[in-house]
Amino acid sequence: MSNAEEIEARWDRWLPPSPHREAIIDFVARGRASIVQEAADRPPFLMFEDGGSMELSKVRYGDKEPFYHADRPEERVRADYRATQYSDVCGSLNELKRIFAEEPERAAQEPEYLQSLIDDARYMMGRMYRRQREYNEFAEALAALCEEMAEVPLQDRAPADEAFDEIERMLHDDPDSAKTNRHRLDELAEQARAVANGQEARLREHKAVALRVRQAYLQVKGARDWSEEESGSEED
Repeated sequence: MSNAEEIEARWDRWLPPSPHREAIIDFVARGRASIVQEAADRPPFLMFEDGGSMELSKVRYGDKEPFYHADRPEERVRADYRATQYSDVCGSLNELKRIFAEEPERAAQEPEYLQSLIDDARYMMGRMYRRQREYNEFAEALAALCEEMAEVPLQDRAPADEAFDEIERMLHDDPDSAKTNRHRLDELAEQARAVANGQEARLREHKAVALRVRQAYLQVKGARDWSEEESGSEED
């Protein structure tokens, strides 16, 4: 099953009708937006990389403004995500500019609508600003973790190599040494074991730090559907 098919299968109940459905699936499959659902009984939101978010079932696709809200501007806020009228700041500003150029009378007739566009832009820019701060905090956490991992000492394996070399010599020179000099062979085996135990302990320390790196990544990622397809796109 392709990524697009998985998206459609998972969110089929909430996706809008065609052709909006296919546009959304393609956009999410390419990593340009994520679908977030806070609870199974709550409608999911389509979260755009530029800060906008819309209830998934009410997202519409068009040529002039690629994504817009079906009920704009009536539905304004739901849960923790504000239902913006456009997917990004540019969409809101383009609509403002269009009104200034084509319908200047609306500035006096519908001040609430124009204000809503400004509020949307501020909201999206505020979200992007918070995301930038989260990335900065992520970078600081990574730097500290990298420093911590670099300070984990590398276990010296020389004593084990020396022990193995001596065991090999003893067995080669005297095949009966396991009988005649067992005590020394046991000492050498324990010398090698001590090195192995030290290696295991160092690896556990490295792994513990690596898991904290993973946790930091998951925290900054949040519910976003990051995938390889997103690597070439502008991210949030």
